[in-house]
Amino acid sequence: MAIKHFVNASDLTKADYDEIIRRFNIFITKGIPTDLLKGKVVATLFFQPSTRTMNMFQSAAIRAGGGWIGVMGEQGISMEKGETLEDTASEYSGFADAIVIRHPDDDSAERAARAAHVPVINAGSGSREHAISAALMLPILSHYLKKPVEGLKIGIYGTPEINRVCKALVPIMGLYGIELYIDDLGEFPLPKEVEERTRANGIKKLEYAPIQNWIGIVDALLVTRGLQKGIISADKFPKEKEDAILKKYKPINMELVSKMRKDAIVYMIKPLIFEIDRAVDKDPRAVYAHPEPYTETALAILTFLWDIPV
Repeated sequence: MAIKHFVNASDLTKADYDEIIRRFNIFITKGIPTDLLKGKVVATLFFQPSTRTMNMFQSAAIRAGGGWIGVMGEQGISMEKGETLEDTASEYSGFADAIVIRHPDDDSAERAARAAHVPVINAGSGSREHAISAALMLPILSHYLKKPVEGLKIGIYGTPEINRVCKALVPIMGLYGIELYIDDLGEFPLPKEVEERTRANGIKKLEYAPIQNWIGIVDALLVTRGLQKGIISADKFPKEKEDAILKKYKPINMELVSKMRKDAIVYMIKPLIFEIDRAVDKDPRAVYAHPEPYTETALAILTFLWDIPV
């Protein structure tokens, strides 16, 4: 049987995403079976910082009766001695049943997948894309909004041009006929190839406009991190661009949120540094301020890739 890798968001079909959402909903409503992953091991190879993505896969493995191994950086493994990423991925695929990887090189997930003998899950390849973002975000949005993702009105505020979650998520939104409104601060639009894939996938609307024009009609406001410290190296990100972001990025405040529908939500693509005023945290629409069902999404992805019946 061919190995199911999850290197690019486009590796999965709409039917695949629907199946991940279905599994997620079962884990949410019925809980996580404590023996579902018995005998399974997940390797988390993270060479860039992570709070949510790394821990949600580790948590899913533990809560479902499996285990995990992994690293944070090259320290303590043979990459310190000069071992290649490919050899490291090959070796870890002998210890684990799946590899979740985050690495600063744009082609790192592809290279790991070519070398590994188990599924490789791209949790962030350099500045290119965070491949699992749609499989993570779509179930969570549906969960908080209490309705299917098909045909939702979504707004994005911030810097989608340099946000790898947006690069993976937005084209998959096209498969669901979503109406998408973007305030990119006037100069940080989606990369052209991402926008082209999004339109080819059937997005119902993709419109750039100031947030004030659409804040009252969207089901969900997605807020991107302003800067990308820890993802894009300083030598690849001109200081003039950073200065422009800091000048133009106006944090989301209660004046804006008060214009949203009562049944809408605010979702921060974390980490939150300065992008949302902390007064917003107390608003019931601010779902990012509460514990989020990351573990259930990770388990939905793992069981899907491993063809474990749910």
